[in-house]
Amino acid sequence: MPELLTLEDVRACETAVAGAKAAGLATAAALGLPVVSGVVVPIEALALPVVEGRNALGRRPAAARLAVAGARIDAFTLDALRTACAGFPHGAIVRSSSPLERDPRWSGAFATYHEVGTDDLQTALLGCVASLFSRDVVARAQEMGVARKELSVAALIQPWLPLDGGGTASVAADGVVTVHGVHGDPATLVSGRAQGGRATVAVDGEIEGDLACEGFARDVVSAVAGLARRVDDELGSSVIEWGLTEAEILLLQVRNPAIVPAPVFHLGQPARPPTSEERRLARLAQRFPGSVGELAVLPWAVALDEPVDPAPIAVSDPAVAYDEIIAAAAALRAHVWRTDPESAGRRWSDAARLILAGDPRGSEMLALGRLRPADRVVAARLLGSIRGLADALVARGALVHPETIWRVTLRDLELAVRDTAHRVTIAHGPDRWEPFVASVVVADGERSVGVAVSPGVGVGPAHPLVAGAARPGPRAVLIAPRPVPQIAPLLWGCAGLVTTEGSEGAHLFEVARSLGVPAVTSLHPSVSGAPAPGTLVAIDGDHGTISVLEGASESERLMTVEA
Repeated sequence: MPELLTLEDVRACETAVAGAKAAGLATAAALGLPVVSGVVVPIEALALPVVEGRNALGRRPAAARLAVAGARIDAFTLDALRTACAGFPHGAIVRSSSPLERDPRWSGAFATYHEVGTDDLQTALLGCVASLFSRDVVARAQEMGVARKELSVAALIQPWLPLDGGGTASVAADGVVTVHGVHGDPATLVSGRAQGGRATVAVDGEIEGDLACEGFARDVVSAVAGLARRVDDELGSSVIEWGLTEAEILLLQVRNPAIVPAPVFHLGQPARPPTSEERRLARLAQRFPGSVGELAVLPWAVALDEPVDPAPIAVSDPAVAYDEIIAAAAALRAHVWRTDPESAGRRWSDAARLILAGDPRGSEMLALGRLRPADRVVAARLLGSIRGLADALVARGALVHPETIWRVTLRDLELAVRDTAHRVTIAHGPDRWEPFVASVVVADGERSVGVAVSPGVGVGPAHPLVAGAARPGPRAVLIAPRPVPQIAPLLWGCAGLVTTEGSEGAHLFEVARSLGVPAVTSLHPSVSGAPAPGTLVAIDGDHGTISVLEGASESERLMTVEA
């Protein structure tokens, strides 16, 4: 029969036994850090309801949660837990603790319950298990390739304390500690519902920021910084959550820092304003990105002299459609560059290389007078065939959305059309043209300043998260009022995140940092609400700015193709 553990028990320090959250606090308690004593219901004790949920998950997440709700906690475990919590004057706080939380991409994913009475402990424990099967968690698991058998959870039960305040603190490589705080329950800050205040504490103890203005004494800010540095030194974890009572500052959670992945890029100062050819190319490169766009569309689309707006063409045989697309792309390329397809491809590659290097000779090669206008009929059929091919691959299950056809390699696409069992790999990060597109949008767009909360630069169509909004397409810039945790599953593959309010300590921004999604917060609602859906937005998470490029000019619209 699985036994309850206390945070002082050495087994509670094992993530495989107690989950990452409880194990981190148990390790901190063993080092004498100010952790509230508590009880751990180990993963083994919750295994039966977890298995019930896993078995029902094949139908849908709601079925898994219903299966968990109908389960029961072992009576021996439940009686022991009720006895342990009987003396809690304000009830208990019941917190999920999963091994998955070692990865910061799971920040804020699992349930926590406040002021739980002894009669409601079973309901709270089952709620922690059910949170493994929320739509949010299932979506994150799918994106991260987490197998069903890896979904497991323990529970950490501590006395609920009416806190006077709290928040987060993080230690930078240079020793500077950034402290975020809010009065009352710190959960309002980490869940994105409250803004709170911010302060930085230098190694020499100098404090800058508005936390003191928010009513937090300077000695409290200094003490929080000292606690964060001690956790960093002794546990190697540079992010903590903290709480404040009348008596002391408490360590509420130890978190791993977000490690920004490789796809993030940054922009330097623009050397010169973009030319009209570069502006047109930037719009085309954003609309037709990736390997498919660069090889099958851009080399001839740069010479369009009129807009082309084709409808999808129904595709009965994807392999035949693919061959026709490649042949049409070669013919258009040769026509536009006034030479054979291979030579035309080399000329386009030379121009693209110069443009991406910032050399003005590249844009000179794209001057309209030097290129022959593309055949609109052939262009419309090619673009309609690409969309029809995307629809056919979605129906076959090879793609999840028609727009993702631009995010696969041409070789991968060819394999998919010839092999019904092949599943393509979607490139979530920026392609090689995105830094160029971003530089054009930054140069020409309307710039607004907020607060940088996740580094890097991204550019894409604006996608306001309003009621009834569809799921965003690849490399969209999400725009939301607050950084609520429910947005987390939408971040995969997005180019950026903009919110009108929210603290840097919010869990959602931690997820953004771990995914390499640039993010900016604290923009005025009139700014972040202005970009219409599809408007091109560049977000600079290094400097806290966004640039919005409004509708194209008449000359630019002539070069824009709507598929």
